[in-house]
Amino acid sequence: MKHITITNFTDPVCIWCWGTEPIFRALETHYPDLVEFRYVMGGLVDDINNFADPGNGIDAGAEGANEQIVEHWIEAVEVHGMPVKPEGFHLFSNEFPSTYPQNIAYKAAQIVDPGKADAYLRRIREATLTEAKVTGDVDVLIELACEVGLERAVFSKALKSKKAEQAFHADLRLNHEAGVEVFPSFLVEADGEGEPVLLRGFITYEEFKDVIRSLTQGTLLPTAASPSMEAIHALLAKHQKLAFEEVYKAFDFASREQAHHFLEDLIGKQILIKEEVGPSYFVRMGL
Repeated sequence: MKHITITNFTDPVCIWCWGTEPIFRALETHYPDLVEFRYVMGGLVDDINNFADPGNGIDAGAEGANEQIVEHWIEAVEVHGMPVKPEGFHLFSNEFPSTYPQNIAYKAAQIVDPGKADAYLRRIREATLTEAKVTGDVDVLIELACEVGLERAVFSKALKSKKAEQAFHADLRLNHEAGVEVFPSFLVEADGEGEPVLLRGFITYEEFKDVIRSLTQGTLLPTAASPSMEAIHALLAKHQKLAFEEVYKAFDFASREQAHHFLEDLIGKQILIKEEVGPSYFVRMGL
């Protein structure tokens, strides 16, 4: 059986990267133990004062970018359905003008404990997009690291080291070599066979499925992923909490309504705990 590697060229605060999380959950459940995710940092914003994304209406510098970004986020949520918290969002300022600190922090986590680095990346995304935390602040990044089990002193030392910064710049070179121009982008490979495929932008599960089928000459097809208490427990064992959209995409529900009823039943039985974020919500295992 062929094994798939998906290299995700990303930034911890990218709204469309956040929107890809449900797609990754679907790949995990429909290709169990056959898809490996690898993250390469892309450094979306070097300095917000010099940043412009006219296509999404973002060009106001530190003073006005936050409001413009929130407007873009709300538009993006209409497409991908992941929760965001626009209230109180103030990620960028003259004091914190860049997303490079978040990128470097992920590389520091890889240095300290590779097994916890991806959970840390996820935690940065959650804190930025659903909690309105200023994740460009080193103190915030250290607190988030502690939340996923990274030792404070060791992580803090790694974060401030040249090694983490150098690792980030190595990732930037990988982006350039791969021809990445937008985030997210994905390099999909099948056990080194055939030519890897670079996908740019927000990619649906169906598109990933078609690429995997093509790369493996039709030998690797998705399996069924029926919703059950045991199945969601297994997924939550890998991810501390899941947005509704992630659960919906991960399993073969007939409709969104069925997914809501499934989760509400488990919430009512206190098997799951619900955390509301705007019109959407997360679930995590009950106590």
